[in-house]
Amino acid sequence: MGYVQGVTLQAIWTSLNSSFTGKQAIVKQVAAYVDQLQLLEPPQKEVVASAGLGQCLDYRVGYNTFGPFFNIEEFHSFLRGQIPLENCTQVYGESVTQCHARQYRTCFAHGELCARNIIIRNGDVVAIVDWQFSGWYPEYWEYTRAHFGLFDMPSWYTEFQNAVPRYDDELAAERALWEQFDQPGMVNKE
Repeated sequence: MGYVQGVTLQAIWTSLNSSFTGKQAIVKQVAAYVDQLQLLEPPQKEVVASAGLGQCLDYRVGYNTFGPFFNIEEFHSFLRGQIPLENCTQVYGESVTQCHARQYRTCFAHGELCARNIIIRNGDVVAIVDWQFSGWYPEYWEYTRAHFGLFDMPSWYTEFQNAVPRYDDELAAERALWEQFDQPGMVNKE
């Protein structure tokens, strides 16, 4: 791994002007990288796994590895703590039930796309770092994960939401799960 010269987007965000040459230009570059990642073909259709098709790591889910899962339905069941979909509304609410009943593509996701992991030099994105959570996830995962652990940068999230495909229903479902069953990967772990 090499050193990339630059500063984090988090460090300079407030000093950027809000014109297209500032914040919007950087967010547009980030969105283009997200698009490129989502165009990658998964090695196995519907798999949810790490980049190498092994176990995943994601602190939104827990501090232990989890998976891999043969399909997105299995992954969703895991996120719900194995609560059957037909009982999900009673436990988590309608948003989780509706989203987990939908069909999604498997896409490659960075998994922790936030301003501290985006390196900027001379007004351009030169690197996205910290790929430990990357892998093959449902197409909405990058969007919802980008909202986990919000930093005090509301304008970053506004610009991000305007630049990438939105998954607001899925974000509402994920937030319901975060509030009620924060770390499904920690269940039955010693």
